[in-house]
Formats: sequence, C-alpha cells, structure tokens
Amino acid sequence: MLKVDVIVIGGGIAGMTAAAFASRSGARVILLEGSATFGGRARTRMVGGYHFNQGAHALYRDGFLHEALRDLGISLSGGAPPLNAGYFVAEGKLHRAPLGAEGLSATTLLTEPEKRELTQLLGRLIAGTAAPPSGTNLHDTLAALSKAPKVRAALAAMIRLTSIVHAPHTADGAALLDQLRGAMMRSARYIDSGWGTMIDALEAACTALGASLRSSSPVASIERSDGWCATLRDGSAVSASAVILAVNPAQAAALYPALGTTGGPAEATPAKAACLDLGLARLTRPDVLFALDVDRPLYFSVHSGAARLAPDGAALVHAMRYIEPGETVGRGRLIAELEAFVDLVQPGWRAQERARQFLGAMPVHASLPLAAKRGLEGRPGGAVTDTAGLFIAGDWVGPAGMLADAAAASGRHAGEVAAVFARNRSTCANDWTRELTAAPRPILPETGA
Repeated sequence: MLKVDVIVIGGGIAGMTAAAFASRSGARVILLEGSATFGGRARTRMVGGYHFNQGAHALYRDGFLHEALRDLGISLSGGAPPLNAGYFVAEGKLHRAPLGAEGLSATTLLTEPEKRELTQLLGRLIAGTAAPPSGTNLHDTLAALSKAPKVRAALAAMIRLTSIVHAPHTADGAALLDQLRGAMMRSARYIDSGWGTMIDALEAACTALGASLRSSSPVASIERSDGWCATLRDGSAVSASAVILAVNPAQAAALYPALGTTGGPAEATPAKAACLDLGLARLTRPDVLFALDVDRPLYFSVHSGAARLAPDGAALVHAMRYIEPGETVGRGRLIAELEAFVDLVQPGWRAQERARQFLGAMPVHASLPLAAKRGLEGRPGGAVTDTAGLFIAGDWVGPAGMLADAAAASGRHAGEVAAVFARNRSTCANDWTRELTAAPRPILPETGA
C-alpha cells in the first residue's frame, strides 16, 4: 500500500491549492481526482478558436486566490472588464451603469436624489461604516439601508454580479455586502485563454513542489485506522496521517458519513446559474460590453473585451441567469430568456453566432452563506471536530471569502494545517495543536473576496 503524509481528495481549486501548500510545508502529498481532468468548475475548453470557461469567471486582484497564486510563483495575464462601457437594464431599457463617478452622473436609471443616496451608501460600504450584523437576509438588509426601491434594486444587481447569488430571502446580507465591498476595492480580471491556464499552472506548481497528482482516480471510501486509509474504486488504497476532503458537502458526507451529523454538509444550500456562452464573429453593438438587469436576475458581459478568449475581431460573450435556491426553470425557458436578453443588448447577434455552450444548472456555490446560519460565521471550519487528521476545504468552508477565493483560502489553510499535523503525529500525536496554531498563515476576513 502506498503511504504518504497527506491525501487530498478533489482536484478543483481548493484541492490543488491544498496539495501545493501542504507540499510546500514539507509533506508528502498525493491528490486523487475522480474525473479525467483537473480543475472542476475552473476548466476551459476550446471550440472553434473560442475559449469557453464553465460560465463567467473573474479573478479578484489581491483576493485570497490571487494571493495564493502569487505565493506559488504563478502569474496570469489578462485584463479588467470594461465596466465603464456597461449598462443597467430596467423595464427593457438600457441605462448607463451607475458605476464610478462618470456612470453615476450620466445614468438615467436614478433620479438626482437617488444618485446621491447610492453614492453615499457605496462610500459608507467601502469605508466599512455601512456593514450590518450577520444574521439578517439580504432583502431585509437592503430595506434597512434604503427606502428608495430603485436604489435597493441597483444595489441588489451589483450584489448579484459580485456574489453570483440570487437568494434575497435566505442569503446573509452582511456576507453579500462584504463581497460587494471587496469587489469595489479590488479590480476583477479576466484571464487570457481562460481559467484552464490557471489550472495548468497550479498542476505544474504542485508537481514542482513534489506532490503526486492523479486524475481518473475516484475514491470509494475513507476510514480511520492507524491514521487514514483511502480506498479507490479500483480496489487500490493509499494510507496517510491526514486527509483533506476538497469536494462539495454531499461528496464529503458520502465519503465520511459522520460528517453529515456535524451541521455543515447536512445543512448545505447550493446555488446554481444558467449560463449561455456565445462565440460571435463580431459584436453588433460594440459599445455594449456589459449589462445587468435590475428587474430580473440576468447578466451579460463580453469577456473577450478584456482577455484573449476569441479569434482576432471576434467576441466571446457570457449571458447568465441566476437561479434562486429551490427554483425550478425548464431548459427551454432558460435558453429563451437568455437569448432574449442578448437580443436586447446585441441585436442581430444570431447571424454572428459561430459557437455556443449552454449550462442549464451550473453550480456556483456548494453552499450559500445563510442568514439563518449567520453567514460566513456559520460555515464549518477546516479541521473536523473530534476527528484528528481529517480536514475539509472548498467554497463552503471557513470564515473567509466567497466563490474561488473561499476555495483557495480554505484549501491553503487545510494544506498547511494538515502538513503540520502529519509532521507532528509521529512524535507528539496528542500535542500537535501547539505548532498548528503558530505555523499556518491565518485566514481572516477583511474586505471579502
């Protein structure tokens, strides 16, 4: 049986980050991924010269993921989305997006008093003086911030953009506002050639640090013995001092059923979005590169306007419909709704279509930060209580960040902590927490992700 220090199960951003930082901390690491490729939701595929991510993705400068990549020596090229060429849509009409001083001044979406109120609210949000306590849903949080319906609608649209969440009555308002605050303070970037380039770079970094990465290696079960043993579906097994489950809550609970009683996996509320990604020969309205609907949970963006994702002169665009948890919408209706939104912002686009990808239920959050669970405070910690040597990572774990930033933050922390645990287990198994609390880089929420 192969023996290592740390087994990482799951080859998405959380798992690859965990493997890299566990290896960098001196552990012998093996990463086991069930599918044929690494990356999870960060995969990219090429179709006719267009780079299709798994829906729309943005990397935030100085966020937890960017910081982890930088510390691993990974640099990615790309550009910031052209939000100054953006619009908000209300009642089927386009209005300049109230983003930045110029957009706020020019927009016809709001009256002058509403513009002043939104400006003041965004200023307070950036300064940290508009932060509500966790435990209140987004609808009630926005109602407490403003009595103006259009101001609340504009804020809600911005929050959908930055959090990829449409759950006003269940999601925690403080967590989503913190995510908006972080996005305003850190510019977003679209990555040249898609997020698959980041996954390739992470794979190379893991290998250079000594980690062994195995795809097409689904794990059937894990069990505690003298340490931990992971049994693969082909019957082979790997033993280690520590295991990191870098998978979604349902998969984690299936691999180790006792997790289902801890509250995290058992109470997970995932969120999804419908994504229509289009490769166009050209834009029919080059002046409209970004649009948010304030009446409906719809998004449009020309990602090739900021990154190399399409052939010269062509365009790669993303349209997305945020799906509320528990909402059921048929595939045909989703496609029609998204196509109609693209009709509005890029009339005549159908004649320019050269490639497409439709994802009707793309997972965007393994579990939402719920108001009932006090938002980020209610997410499970990375070290599983009363189960020495078992750790979890993913966008649903830990008190820091959301989306890919949460995956990277929890993955890094789990990797560093698991390496410390493995290093101390043989010499001081009952007192390993002394070094554990000092060695890993703490992950503390400051301005969201």
